[in-house]
Amino acid sequence: MIIWSRWGILVLLFVGLGVLLGFGIAGVTGLVASSGPINGVFVGIGLVLSAALLWVFTKFVVGTYIDKPRPAVMYEKLAQPVRDEAGAVRTHRVIPVLHPETGQQVWTNPVSTFFFVPMRYWPFVLGAIGALIFVINLVVVLTR
Repeated sequence: MIIWSRWGILVLLFVGLGVLLGFGIAGVTGLVASSGPINGVFVGIGLVLSAALLWVFTKFVVGTYIDKPRPAVMYEKLAQPVRDEAGAVRTHRVIPVLHPETGQQVWTNPVSTFFFVPMRYWPFVLGAIGALIFVINLVVVLTR
């Protein structure tokens, strides 16, 4: 089952980056434990930082370059194959899709998704999960 479309798979990379950031911060501070809630505190911090990086990436890369609106086109089969100036044989030609009533060209707006959620919403989901992990593990650490 495919759970992403277009570049939505990058959300998984940012989740992994958040976990690595969390353990990296724990390693730098010297508070790494073999197991326990102290690691969860740092994983929560890493996920929140990763959510911020994902927001920047989604805002400036995905929204601007990857998922920008594109003109809709269709391919029409040619009656006879044609050789272009480079010597390649063409059997189809590209024609723009026009709106039947207005005659204007139709534009498509592609969307990258992960678990059917658009990628632009995932920084908030990832940040909320990171904050929840941080708070739960911090409460456990402080009550010991």
